[in-house]
Amino acid sequence: MVEDQKTTMYMAEPIMDWILNGIPEPVNVKLFDDVGSIYEAQLAKMELSSWWRDLEAFRRRCAYFEEVNGEKSFHYYISNIKGKGQIGRTSQYLTHWFYPYKAKFHPQMVKALINWMGLKGEDRLLDPFVGSGTTLIEAKTIGVDSWGVDINPICTLMSRVKCELLDLTTEMLKEVPREKIFHHFNRKTKGVLGKTSNLELYVKNLEDESKLTSDDRVYRFYQLCYLYALSDYTYIKKPLWEGFNSNLDAILKTVEKFQDLKQKLDFQLGNVEVLEGDARKLSEIFPREYFAGIITSPPYSIAVDYIKNDLHALSYLNINADALVKDMVGLRGKGDERIDNYYKDMIDSFKEMNKVLQPNRYCITIIGDVTYKEKKLPIHRKYIEFAQNAGFTLDKIIRRPILGGYARLRYEYILIFKKINEVE
Repeated sequence: MVEDQKTTMYMAEPIMDWILNGIPEPVNVKLFDDVGSIYEAQLAKMELSSWWRDLEAFRRRCAYFEEVNGEKSFHYYISNIKGKGQIGRTSQYLTHWFYPYKAKFHPQMVKALINWMGLKGEDRLLDPFVGSGTTLIEAKTIGVDSWGVDINPICTLMSRVKCELLDLTTEMLKEVPREKIFHHFNRKTKGVLGKTSNLELYVKNLEDESKLTSDDRVYRFYQLCYLYALSDYTYIKKPLWEGFNSNLDAILKTVEKFQDLKQKLDFQLGNVEVLEGDARKLSEIFPREYFAGIITSPPYSIAVDYIKNDLHALSYLNINADALVKDMVGLRGKGDERIDNYYKDMIDSFKEMNKVLQPNRYCITIIGDVTYKEKKLPIHRKYIEFAQNAGFTLDKIIRRPILGGYARLRYEYILIFKKINEVE
């Protein structure tokens, strides 16, 4: 099929034969060695089917292929910028690891889905439950403009920072001495943790916030660095200064490596906008038919209490956690009422996604069936029902096994919907 003997031998493997079946012309591609799951092979086949006509563009954006036309893919280099807890090429690379967040989805998977959708620079992508910003980072690295919406201010902060870090340099991030940064944010923590009741010190800290740096992106970065240290202190009792230093050192290395990679490769980064808002009110934020695609993982709030996990950060930022709970999808109500509210909120969310999505475009949701009160809830089936009633048709279902399990989940479902009707 190709002239290179090594590549020919690799392609002879059954998985490659299946992936290449249906591609009308010979292509020279090589999968990453750790691509072994059925769902990964499905996604690899899907992304290649959309880009085989332009393999040079595909090399810049592919997710599951190590080589294209004998050259290393951009994902090979990006996923070599390893983060905390990274295994293989699927997650935690680049800035994805920065700040702990439960129930993330795999960035490599998201990148492949963006590719299959065929989104390019002139298209706009939306994640209405942006969480930790996974969709936005992946869209940015392949030159697609993206918007993220979340009702939780911690999510919007971390998503902004993780994307903005791809535009910043280590020189900009070292603008202020780390001791000064730590002291600046730690003064407020002393009040929050009850170590001092000095109101004047607290007020002075707020007045001094604008003096730390003139660049809002750099300030948000410093703030998230400190909140990361506060998280480590809260859950594993790691001393604040020690945690602040170690996390800062690690993310500076990440930024430096990507800075060097941008000089080596011609990256065309997409623009990112992150907004604090409600997925049930998207049409109040965006014009109708504004987006060419949607990829999101709605909250596992029935199984994961996002507010409880970030209570230390919410307290630090003076955000009323009780008020936030009353608005968050999946957390409203108690007992069976909570389940009913979750379903009602997702019905509204699918209707709103329909309104802001262009006709014949795709809305992709990733969700699993959680167990509540010893009973498995058929959430992915409910999503199919909600989406169909909101003007979508089900195009594909891909089942992804969760190795080791999380929140008693065995599988996640990649539900691919296509908009066929408008919602009034």
